[in-house]
Amino acid sequence: MMSIPIIQEFNRCCRADGFKFRHVFCVAMVAVFMLLFSACGKKAPPIPLTYIAPPVVEGLQVVLENNIAKLNWPVPGWKEKDENMLVGFYVYQSQIALSDTGCEDCPVRFKKTADIRIGNNKTDGSYAESLEKGFQYSFKVSAYTDKGYEGETSETVTVDY
Repeated sequence: MMSIPIIQEFNRCCRADGFKFRHVFCVAMVAVFMLLFSACGKKAPPIPLTYIAPPVVEGLQVVLENNIAKLNWPVPGWKEKDENMLVGFYVYQSQIALSDTGCEDCPVRFKKTADIRIGNNKTDGSYAESLEKGFQYSFKVSAYTDKGYEGETSETVTVDY
């Protein structure tokens, strides 16, 4: 049977010859061992990593032409370009039947419909989506960085078709 060396030493120390001195020594050795390999005792939730959130997209506009909704927004200024580059936008969309739009307290469920990458020296973002008749469409946009951090979503724009 294998045992831990510290336990073997404790058993050897506690034999009949010289029991009193060795017993105190062994108990002290076990106590030191327990102190060295125990936790600090402070239990708390982990501290989340800090990051600078990308800016919120402001000025989102929607224009309805025939059956196509065209979204346009200015690319926000971003001071953290060296550490965390702004590389794109996510477009979120909600589609509700016009017959179901009377409920003001009902939650609006958005789904991510597009990933728009920022081109070189691009000053505005755009997205187009073809629409079906009889629905209310809502859109919102968020910016994200090359490290995967996503900012808050923009104000929601809505169009009935």
